[in-house]
Amino acid sequence: MYKNKRIIISNNILLGKPRIKGTRVSVEQILACLAEGWSHKKIIKEFDISEEDIKACMEFAHQSISRTRFLKSSSVHKAYA
Repeated sequence: MYKNKRIIISNNILLGKPRIKGTRVSVEQILACLAEGWSHKKIIKEFDISEEDIKACMEFAHQSISRTRFLKSSSVHKAYA
């Protein structure tokens, strides 16, 4: 299980998506911004979060993907956590 206290999951907030504690900012939102090329400075300003929050999102994503097993079939790629 993920251990960083900055990232939490609440079933009744953001449909249970992992988010930064004390916010309604999801890990997914931060990763999407990073993928689009946003700087950490821009993300911090836009979402009013810290550098540590961004790092926690990246760490969460890394840990999640490292626990996922990907299987290739002839027509569909499937992932199982």
